[in-house]
Amino acid sequence: MLNPLGEKLWSTGQFFGVDLQHEFRGVTARSGVLFPGPAGWGEFSPFTDYSDQQAALWLTAAIEAAYLPTDIPPGAFVSVNAIIGDHEDAVVATRRAIEIFGCTTIKIKLGSDLMRDLERLDSIVSTAGTVNQSILIRVDINGRWSLEQALIAFKELNRYPIEYVEQPCADQESLRELHQRVNIPIAVDESIRVHHHKSVREFADIAIVKVSPLGGLRATRHIAENIGVPVRVSGALETSVGLFPSLVAAWQLAPDHPAGLGTGALFATDLVTPITVPNKGVIAVQRRDPDPTLLTAHALGPLDQQYWRQRFEAAFHLLPQESRDLLTAGL
Repeated sequence: MLNPLGEKLWSTGQFFGVDLQHEFRGVTARSGVLFPGPAGWGEFSPFTDYSDQQAALWLTAAIEAAYLPTDIPPGAFVSVNAIIGDHEDAVVATRRAIEIFGCTTIKIKLGSDLMRDLERLDSIVSTAGTVNQSILIRVDINGRWSLEQALIAFKELNRYPIEYVEQPCADQESLRELHQRVNIPIAVDESIRVHHHKSVREFADIAIVKVSPLGGLRATRHIAENIGVPVRVSGALETSVGLFPSLVAAWQLAPDHPAGLGTGALFATDLVTPITVPNKGVIAVQRRDPDPTLLTAHALGPLDQQYWRQRFEAAFHLLPQESRDLLTAGL
């Protein structure tokens, strides 16, 4: 059961469900709830495998986005990387990244099979060569490699223009030993959410910070200021409406490095027109309000609404007092 404050917030919510172009991170669609507030819209869309505590952080971020104003100068923008999913053709995606989106940094999800991974990297490099474009590649493994697999893979990766390898191993001890034995920079993402920012410099060179899973812009800023290694900002597959806090974080925390916020290219449908995608390698730092027509077109049915009600209730009960105070002042 929700208290009156929770019920009041819930009554403002707008359900949505949108589709991806291809399977990505094991999902083919994204759904959740948008909350309007005096500052704009916040998006609550934690993944199904997130715990209630992790969902509470996402709800905290959504409330902050909707109820806490953010001042950004007109014309602000951030550079972004393009992204290639597990099931995308690497040649087609690389040409799109360079020729349509204007990106010269490309992130690709790997880690399932080393030979296939190397073939995909070869395709990226050769395709970039056909258009005379030098590129940097960010490799994301999502913790799929053991230490032994990672050591073998890193030897092969040395021949590619790799900026960093993100979360090559899941556990800290493997990361620590790997970090001591390889010369390609290691970035961590999941490790920050699991182990927070304790001793990250001992096993990584770069921290990937994501605003929604970390509990909002203020929490992300705090982590970035105290983590002891440079940060890169990435998204959590939010819609174009929910992307705004991450764009702000990239502009504030790592303005000289491409952010992982070109995920709009992965969406087949969205809540705005046009979908937020890179243009000449950058994205404007601006809020996007949902189109009412698209909200209606992509509304969820009763069973899905019930699922999100249950997730919301569990998350709301774990909200920090600061978020409740924001709601009390704004609702």
